[in-house]
Amino acid sequence: MSAIPISLGVCVLPAPHPNAARVVRYPEYIHEILGHVGLCYAPIPYSELETRLPELKILVTVGEGKLPDAVRDWVENGGAWLSLSGLCGLGELLGATPLPATYSLWASGLRSLGEGYMDGRHFFGGIAAHASNGTTVLATCTDSHGRPTELPGILAHGKCRLIAPDLVGSIVHIQQGRAITRDGIPSSDGTGPTHDGVLKSDDGQVLDWHLDRAPVPGIPGLSGFLTPVADAGVELLLKNIFELASLQEITLSLLWYHPDGAIAQGHLSHDTDGNNPLDAEALLAALEEADAPGTWCVILPGYDDALMAKIADAGHELATHYDALDHPWSEEEFRSQYERLVALFGAVPVTNKNHYLRWEGDTEFYGWLERVGIVLDQSKGASKTGEVGFNFGTCHLYRPVAPDGTVLPVWELSTPTQDLCIFAPLEVATPILDAATRFYGVAHFLFHPAHMRKPGVAEALKAVVAEGKRRGIVWRTGRELVTWERARRKAYWVSPEELAFPEPLPGATVLTLDPDGAVERWGWRFVASPLAPAQRGDKSERDSLYSPRWAGARG
Repeated sequence: MSAIPISLGVCVLPAPHPNAARVVRYPEYIHEILGHVGLCYAPIPYSELETRLPELKILVTVGEGKLPDAVRDWVENGGAWLSLSGLCGLGELLGATPLPATYSLWASGLRSLGEGYMDGRHFFGGIAAHASNGTTVLATCTDSHGRPTELPGILAHGKCRLIAPDLVGSIVHIQQGRAITRDGIPSSDGTGPTHDGVLKSDDGQVLDWHLDRAPVPGIPGLSGFLTPVADAGVELLLKNIFELASLQEITLSLLWYHPDGAIAQGHLSHDTDGNNPLDAEALLAALEEADAPGTWCVILPGYDDALMAKIADAGHELATHYDALDHPWSEEEFRSQYERLVALFGAVPVTNKNHYLRWEGDTEFYGWLERVGIVLDQSKGASKTGEVGFNFGTCHLYRPVAPDGTVLPVWELSTPTQDLCIFAPLEVATPILDAATRFYGVAHFLFHPAHMRKPGVAEALKAVVAEGKRRGIVWRTGRELVTWERARRKAYWVSPEELAFPEPLPGATVLTLDPDGAVERWGWRFVASPLAPAQRGDKSERDSLYSPRWAGARG
């Protein structure tokens, strides 16, 4: 089969042998990142790189290792190269030389950047290098305590760029965190007491309480993870690719994240703790008034049959809420609860959120989900007020990666906050909506039915939905979000001008890089080409008609 005629190629360098120092982790995840972006590019196996260079205008490499000498000739003849965390034996093209270890005996070798920050982006790993004379330093690194260093973060030399930090591995590490075997370290301000004797997803979060949080505007004393820093890493990658495309005077296209070219999507989830029918009726009324669907994460024993049917008939999603707080953490217990909930629903669920955001171990739980057919989880997130925001660094659906590098067939959508006016003040909604629209993701708000009759909570829900609609956000259930994403990820580029769709994708939009385009994304202009209108009933058709009373909603 002939190679796809695409001018952007991405090549992952082979891993070093075991016990050798390395500067990147999970480098193959670059394909998952760019696949989610929908970018038109060609994956280039390392063994084919030399023969396929002539078809490329831009080459992106990930990792350190030896590149063929043909790359030097290709660059000298006009090719553009973006290296992620590697000099690859061609440091003169990048305008960089490797920094040696400060002391060398048995356990020295390739020098890593370790943990630090670059332009406010938290990173873990990467290559430590020195900029040569004549090289432009676009960004420098600070250490893990925020102290300045002279280590370059981004270098530009002709048509070559080096991003020294391990961008790809950092995204994985931030999104997934550490394996959870014990309580996490709490914040020093009292707002993040994760040391509570209950193992939860936030016990494994790796972001810094001081350097990765920011004050919540208008709420003295409360800080949150207000910037999805993993998404900021993706933004940095894309901007550098687009800049090289501009230098090369080529167009790049991508299949947009959301139906109908929407700037972002919104999602409401509802954990039914307590299963009080009066609370459920109050939530149903609030959702009807807001004209938004919700995903009800039902904890056993659930509601009576009539109320369950009423929830489903209103267009809401029924999902599972695995209780490992009052019951064991085990696959056997999870499967038992799942089977009882399937019998209650009379339908097979696709979404789950764990009660209290319980979590143990690493990625084993995703295997439990996969084996029963759950494809969307929402158990990574904030269980304490001081974690509000993006303590796992992203507002996007993403597929996690196993320790061996395997990308798992389950999506995660983090839970950035819980009941406004109860768990967190209403003011945190603004930075969450801001992040979703800035990084083109999903604004996810959890509202428990149990709090719906408390002062200000129903009003907060309606205000959030209305403000989201005013910003162009379309509200969807978890099932709708993951169904779209799964179909979208099956689409593939046949050529720079043609996409193939194995499954229908109503509302698909292609964005093509163009300085005269009318749509701005990531600071660059694009031409938007809708492929087909979405079909979501009349809710999405009426989104533009809403005029919210955002400022007046207060708890």
